[in-house]
Amino acid sequence: MSQSVSQVLLILVLAGIMLGMGLGLTLNDFKQVLIQPKTVFIGLILQACFLPALAIGIIILLPLSPMASAGLFLVALCPGGATSNLFSYLAQGDVALSVTLTSIISLLSVVTLPLGFVAYLSTTGNELSFFSVPLGTIIKQLALVTFFPIVIGMVIRAYAPQWSQKTQPLIKKVSTLAMIAIVLALLATNMKILSTIISVNTLAILLLASVSLGFSYWFTGVLKLPEKAQRTIAVEVGVQNAGTAMMVAFAILHQPELAVVPLMYGLLMNIPAFAFVAWSQKQQEKTNRVTV
Repeated sequence: MSQSVSQVLLILVLAGIMLGMGLGLTLNDFKQVLIQPKTVFIGLILQACFLPALAIGIIILLPLSPMASAGLFLVALCPGGATSNLFSYLAQGDVALSVTLTSIISLLSVVTLPLGFVAYLSTTGNELSFFSVPLGTIIKQLALVTFFPIVIGMVIRAYAPQWSQKTQPLIKKVSTLAMIAIVLALLATNMKILSTIISVNTLAILLLASVSLGFSYWFTGVLKLPEKAQRTIAVEVGVQNAGTAMMVAFAILHQPELAVVPLMYGLLMNIPAFAFVAWSQKQQEKTNRVTV
C-alpha cells in the first residue's frame, strides 16, 4: 500500500495541485515582475538562496543524521505551492505577488531543485556515498509533475476561462484533501516517524520555518518594502511544498528515510505559519484602529 501511495497517488495529486494552480493563472498575472521587479527579485533571492543557506546553517548547528540533513535541505529547495498562497491570504498579504513568486519558483524548481540537491550530496563526503541520485530522472519527473501541469492549466485557462474559473476551486479542494489523506496514509505506514516527533528533527524543522519567516519579514522591512509585500515574502520563504520533497524521496529516489523530515515538515510548519498569520492579523487590526 505504501509503495502505491508514494509512487502513484502522490505524483497524481501533486500534478493535480499544479494543474489547479495553472487554471488560475494568465500571462497577465506575471505582470508583478514588471510592476514590482525589485520586490519579486528580493522574494526570489530569499527563496532560492537564503532558505537553502539557512538549512545548511541548521545542519551545521544541530546533530542531525545524514539522512535527516538531506531531507531538511531537500525541503529548503522546494517551492511554496498553494499552501503559501493560502497563508499569504490569511496574513492579509499581497496574493497576486504570492501567486507570481510561487509560480516562478515552481517553474524554476524543475532545474534548481535537482541541481541543488546533487550539489549538496556531492559535498557531504562519504556519509551519503550510497546515495545515487539520477539527475536526469529527477528533472524529467519534476517537469512532468510541476512544469507541464502548470502550463497545461494556463493554456486551458486561456481558451476556456469560464470553465477554468468554475473548475479550479474544486480541483484545489479535492487535491488538497487528497494530499492530506496521503500524508496521513504515509504516516500510518511509517509509524516510526511519529516516535521521532519529539526530537532534534523537530527542532530543525521549526527553526527552518520560524527563522525563515521572521528573517524574511525583518529583512524586507529593512529594505522598506510595503507591509503587504513583507508578509507575502515572509510566507513564501517560510512555507514550502512538502509534497514535492516527499515525491522526490518516495517516488523518484525510493528512499523512505529521506522522506521523514519532509513528512514532519508538512505537519510542523503549520505552527509558525499560523502564529505568523495570527500576529499579522493583530497588527492589521491595530493599524485599522489607528487610521479610523
